[in-house]
Amino acid sequence: MDRLLFVFLLTAFINLINTLTRSSRLSGVRTKHLATAISLFSVVYLAASFANTLQAPLLASTVESTIEEAYGQSLLLYPNNALESPLYQQTLVELSSKLRFVIFGATLGTVAGMLVIPSFVTSFSNAIRSFGRTGSVFKVIYLFFVSMFKPGSGILRFRMSSRDTLRELLTWKMSIPKGFLYWNLASYSLWTVNVLSGLYAGALYPEFRSTAVLMASIVGNAAIVVNVMMVDPILARVTDDVARKVRKEIELKQIVFFLAISNLLGTLLSQAVLEPVAWVLQLLTRWIT
Repeated sequence: MDRLLFVFLLTAFINLINTLTRSSRLSGVRTKHLATAISLFSVVYLAASFANTLQAPLLASTVESTIEEAYGQSLLLYPNNALESPLYQQTLVELSSKLRFVIFGATLGTVAGMLVIPSFVTSFSNAIRSFGRTGSVFKVIYLFFVSMFKPGSGILRFRMSSRDTLRELLTWKMSIPKGFLYWNLASYSLWTVNVLSGLYAGALYPEFRSTAVLMASIVGNAAIVVNVMMVDPILARVTDDVARKVRKEIELKQIVFFLAISNLLGTLLSQAVLEPVAWVLQLLTRWIT
């Protein structure tokens, strides 16, 4: 399999799991085992973390070989202005296209995550109940794989949202300010591009490309801080209120639904901010070097 396509699929999988993260709260509320839901989902998230550890070095090695070859040839042809050479500029265009293809993988994974939320909530609720009966994560994993070969039985269940449910989600008046959705959109777009922009910044400043790639952690950490400070507390408050029956379950469903849409829009926005973020990282790299 082509390496770029493999990175595309890994990115799609990572974003699929990220989209399902918030919906695990629904399973916790329904089963009245919220702490168990959060703990069990960390097992699911391990797969995304492993995929993430593969994604970055695979993509970085592809970019490194492209930059090294093009920059070396440009230095021979234009020793005083290699970065502005037609060859290197064409390489930057091709690199940008490859990175945007990876971002499209994030969009595709987010869409897939949105489509499977109903199935995931039902299946994950079954997994929580199975853990309550067996007390073993390994037995729950075993039962999950068994149910894959026996559709409709065991843990794994397939569901789709009805039109009435979608209509209710769209028309129900949200009782909390919607600002957290915009914060989520901004943070998710930055989180999506942080590594990719770092790699592109390295191409813009190849003499210190390793430093530029490391600078990308600033963007990633900023996105995480925004999410932790502005988004997660809102979701946690509503989840607790629904668990205590202070709010209706539809309110939590609605927030999970709109956060998923916000994630999707964030991946689309990341197409627009990829190069601007890379330019900022490149300028910061030049400043510290």
